[in-house]
Formats: sequence, structure tokens, C-alpha cells
Amino acid sequence: MEKMNYDLLHRYLIDAEDKIKELRFKEAKELLIQCLVINDRSPQVHNLFGIMYEYQGNREMAMRHYRAANVFDGTYRPAIENMMRCSDNSFHNQKHPYFGSNELSFEERQQLSQDEKNRG
Repeated sequence: MEKMNYDLLHRYLIDAEDKIKELRFKEAKELLIQCLVINDRSPQVHNLFGIMYEYQGNREMAMRHYRAANVFDGTYRPAIENMMRCSDNSFHNQKHPYFGSNELSFEERQQLSQDEKNRG
């Protein structure tokens, strides 16, 4: 497995999350595209794209990105919860999107585990 630059990825993710919360979608999209260059299979990136589209009222595109995040990492809870909330109007345990930018993907957890084994 090729080692990704997760620090840079997460810096961009946090910045994109802030832009989405500020409703600065063009800037958020530019950051998310930079994230895709680093890792196009990142569930965090697709989850944030989903949130951005949901905020813009495009539920269909939001669901596509939530599903993509789930395909790339079936353990990534933010995308799972956003998918459930967005697909079922009666699911009101969480009224707001789950950003989850700081949460590690399965791939990242694997890399950390490998790094720890290599150090020890």
C-alpha cells in the first residue's frame, strides 16, 4: 500500500469543512478537488462533497457521494449516518450532517497500525 500524505489531506479536509459551514461552496469544492488528487478513494472527501450538495439542495448528488464514501470505506460512520438521515425523512436522531473530517478512514487506521509495527 502506497503511503498517503494524510496530514495534508486532513488539513484540506478541515479547511473544506469550514468553507462548507460558511456556505462558501466554490472554495470548498476547490479544496475537495485537491483532496481527490491526494486520495480519490477518501471517504471523508466524498462525505464532505455529499454535505456540500445537500446544503445546496441537491439531495441526489449528496446521496451519490455518501454512497461513494460508503463503498470506499464501509466502516466510515459519518457517511453511513448522513446516508440514513438524507434517505429517510423520519430519521431525526441527527438533524445536521455529520462532518467527520477528523475521523480516520479504515485505510488510515491500517496505515497507522503498519507504522506502529514498523517502529516496534
